[in-house]
Amino acid sequence: SALSCFQCNTDNDETCIRTGCPIEYNVCINVTIIATRELVRRCWLDEHCQSKDVQAEFGEDKDISFVCCNWDLCNSRTNRTIRIDVNLFLLGFLAASAGLHLIWF
Repeated sequence: SALSCFQCNTDNDETCIRTGCPIEYNVCINVTIIATRELVRRCWLDEHCQSKDVQAEFGEDKDISFVCCNWDLCNSRTNRTIRIDVNLFLLGFLAASAGLHLIWF
């Protein structure tokens, strides 16, 4: 049976709809555009779950994070929170390795 994913283009969960994906779409994607905190969820192709493909779709010049997953309705808000936490950790690590000193509260 076809995968079901949340689909929306906003940070407001109320506007996300559950949608059945076309059969060729085999993962759900959850994209966060860091600067605007815009959230995009949709059906996606597993072979395009690579940074270069996602950047090409959502903007080469944008700082984005994304996660792909392959079970029904897996691109929910909770996944976004986990991903953002990972990105904040990586951001801290990158800043530290660049010689910048950050104070974590």
